Amino acid sequence: MTLTAVQKEIELWPPEDQDRLAATLSVLRLKRNPEHAARLAGRLEDKTPQHWLTLEDLKRKLSAE
Repeated sequence: MTLTAVQKEIELWPPEDQDRLAATLSVLRLKRNPEHAARLAGRLEDKTPQHWLTLEDLKRKLSAE
């Protein structure tokens, strides 16, 4: 099965299942790369509005990937 096929299947899942998968993938990433947690924490603590994305910017960024 290809990654594209998996992505298309996941799009059909209920939001709760997608959220559980996202949490599982986040845990796996943290196990693989502990520095990822520090990067996320830094982003959450960033008080500089110029560094923030609007919802529209985020949607555009995600659709481009």
